[in-house]
Amino acid sequence: MSDALNNWLGEQSRLNRVLILALDSLAEPNPVTSLYSAGVMQRSVQLYRRTEFVQFAAISPWLTELENPGNEAFRLLLDDPQRNWGWIGSMDKADLDGLTQHWIARMVIDEDGDRSLFRFQDNRVLARCLGNMKDTEWPLLLGPISSVLYWDEDQWKSADNGRPGQYPVPNPAPWLRTPESGEQARSILRDNLKRWLFTYHVDAAAALAETHVVSEWLEEQMDLLDTWGWQTPEQRELMLSRRLSPPCAADIAWEPIPGETPEQHFDRCQRVFAEPKAGATA
Repeated sequence: MSDALNNWLGEQSRLNRVLILALDSLAEPNPVTSLYSAGVMQRSVQLYRRTEFVQFAAISPWLTELENPGNEAFRLLLDDPQRNWGWIGSMDKADLDGLTQHWIARMVIDEDGDRSLFRFQDNRVLARCLGNMKDTEWPLLLGPISSVLYWDEDQWKSADNGRPGQYPVPNPAPWLRTPESGEQARSILRDNLKRWLFTYHVDAAAALAETHVVSEWLEEQMDLLDTWGWQTPEQRELMLSRRLSPPCAADIAWEPIPGETPEQHFDRCQRVFAEPKAGATA
């Protein structure tokens, strides 16, 4: 393990802090599975079950109080940060209920009436937010968490919260004010599309996951969307939902006809492959 990781864990132990895991159940493979089997998830919260989004519980973030940092399942997780399974926080005193309420208050992003879920459990999202904020603003995002450790691109990074506590959500929220880079935006879009698939096409997406790495399959589809010039939610929805079926994905009708504009191409595919709408993509 890296020096940054060992030093952070050692410092939290020296300060007698409680470790908290924020786990992304959309990571592949799902980190909750191995930790639950190892008995690590005894004090845990499946966040969406405490909100109006209970129907999305299968893709909910988890908050878990880590009682035994020496657990083998946890150590194996630390050895594989490239899976982007989440991040680690520390608290001076365990308060899972208070931490849950803190993240529930920050969970929904409302932009001009368009609501989406803030993926705070994704270490890449956390890294982007912290990197775009002043350290004096970190308490507004981290709340009762004293320090965080997260994987950012190719290294472990940490951030210390100078004033841990409970804070109201500011408006505007400083962690949402900076636009993502092209690579960050693509990564976030891919994760949102994956969440949409497992919400509105759960059976077909589960069948796909038996033979493909879903994130890699989505990358291939996103490349096609870019090539075809399909960028609207309606275009993404049609393409992704229908191409979950291998026979449909192999249909030659998907190929653009020479001279066809992106709009004409979509209109034709919509006529050929249309199905009832299941929901809106990100």
